[in-house]
Amino acid sequence: MDPYVAGCDWDAEPIAQLNKGNDLEVQLVYSYSCNAVWARATLNPAYTGNESLYVELWSTPTGGGAQWAHGTTKYLTRDLPQAHTLMGDWQGTNKACWNNVGARWDPAPLHYEGAGGSMPRTTGDCTAWQ
Repeated sequence: MDPYVAGCDWDAEPIAQLNKGNDLEVQLVYSYSCNAVWARATLNPAYTGNESLYVELWSTPTGGGAQWAHGTTKYLTRDLPQAHTLMGDWQGTNKACWNNVGARWDPAPLHYEGAGGSMPRTTGDCTAWQ
């Protein structure tokens, strides 16, 4: 569900944040009234890059288990400098991430899989798990 359509933004507070220099701010946001989290990002209007940057909310059950991208991936460009994801349940463990690869790409997963058991890190970053 969209946090702004649901009216959950009025008491929303950032609980974790990261910045990509002066270009991008990514926050993991919590709403007390809705007991929900989401990721939101703002691109600096002076951003000169031509790449799209993606923002996503990642979750994992509190008791452990596989992580998953919750909701939809949103992208930012100079023409679309703000975005937020759908809400996730606060009862899990969550993080907000950005990357320049695409949808459903976690730049800092709990564990990499692939040929030889590892994959190269790409451009992107995540808040700490909360």
